[in-house]
Amino acid sequence: MDNAEVLLLARAQFGLNIGFHILFPSLTIALGWVLLYFRLRYARSGDPAWLATYKLWTKVFALSFAMGVVSGITMSFQFGTNWPGFMLKVGNIAGPLLAFEVLTAFFLEATFLGVMLFGMNRVPGWVHVFSSAMVAIGTTISAFWILALNSWMQTPAGHVRTQGGVLIAGDWLQVIFNPSFPYRLVHMLLASGLTAAFVLAGLSAWRLLRSSDDASARNTLRTGLALAAVLAPLQIVAGDLHGLNTLEHQPAKIAAVEAIWKSERGVPLLLFAVPNEERRTNEFALGIPKGASLVLRHDRDGELKGLDDFAPDTAPVAPVFFAFRLMVGMGGLMLLLAWLGVWATRGGALPPRWLLWGLAGSTFAGWIATLAGWLVTEIGRQPWIVTGILRTSEAAGGASGAQLGASLTGYVLTYTVMFIAYMVVLTHLAGKGAHA
Repeated sequence: MDNAEVLLLARAQFGLNIGFHILFPSLTIALGWVLLYFRLRYARSGDPAWLATYKLWTKVFALSFAMGVVSGITMSFQFGTNWPGFMLKVGNIAGPLLAFEVLTAFFLEATFLGVMLFGMNRVPGWVHVFSSAMVAIGTTISAFWILALNSWMQTPAGHVRTQGGVLIAGDWLQVIFNPSFPYRLVHMLLASGLTAAFVLAGLSAWRLLRSSDDASARNTLRTGLALAAVLAPLQIVAGDLHGLNTLEHQPAKIAAVEAIWKSERGVPLLLFAVPNEERRTNEFALGIPKGASLVLRHDRDGELKGLDDFAPDTAPVAPVFFAFRLMVGMGGLMLLLAWLGVWATRGGALPPRWLLWGLAGSTFAGWIATLAGWLVTEIGRQPWIVTGILRTSEAAGGASGAQLGASLTGYVLTYTVMFIAYMVVLTHLAGKGAHA
């Protein structure tokens, strides 16, 4: 097995691990705030339906949090086993950011999560509410530090190179608040909000298909739909701004996303195509004339750089091209369903069964969009693990293809069993509904 195949296996293993892991933080980041909302509604109204709702979704949060912790710990080991070159060269920057996440966020979450889960009848009400707030804040701080590191890897800034070629932080504020960080943080927080909103709406719709008079399910359905209806348009705006930032700092990624092979003016916005990397053309292309130039340059005749200008340091086009369109397509679907749902539930009405089925079927639409977005983000920066500084091939370790293949198979089997178990428990909880 040649080095290219070994590198591909190492990337596939890490990609599988981080792809599985990100499912759960993308849900719990926003779900922590939703739980705080449920807890405050119960504290103010004393309505047992809100208490039942809070207790049910606390179980979902705890289950998802545990899955995220387990998969996150496994992922951290791969920095040493699969990518030792990464920590050797940029560990002085990556290490402290990961440590900040553990010290200021994970411990905060873990400490107050115990009170939130088991302390409702053991501590004063205000202490329990405070604990719920600390868990929500902790999940957001956790996202802050992880995205600071990921954004620095995409658009590095504030670092200094030593004589030995190792990077250290010259200005921590520039490292943390690097050029893409604000856009990536907002984009991810909104994605988490949409993910949580559709899990709320979808599982509530599933419950209402079985028991239409469930008051708690009606509450959570309306909460999820209202949240999604507000966040979906905001995500479109944030995504556009993030795209403009990426064009400025990572133009090669945009060229891959839009399958632009040569620099030109008046570039069409491709709705569908089959990129052919050998011929460097787009087959079966269907697009809006000059649309890409209008969106990215705000000028129908604006010039966009093509992949040929960045060769050979370009990402594989097809996976980035299709993943981006899947993300945008899922975003459009979520916007449509959210607005339809808000209209159908006005005045406390129960949506028609066809819409309930549609919402139930879209429970994990946020996950699909999030995974597609992360594929764009991570594959789109190849061949760099830290853009312009460290190539992915230079960071890889010495594990053999056989070792990587065996461990990848083990990961696939383990994660498949874990995910099936998670889904069984989740649908069981949703099917039973909330009980005070």
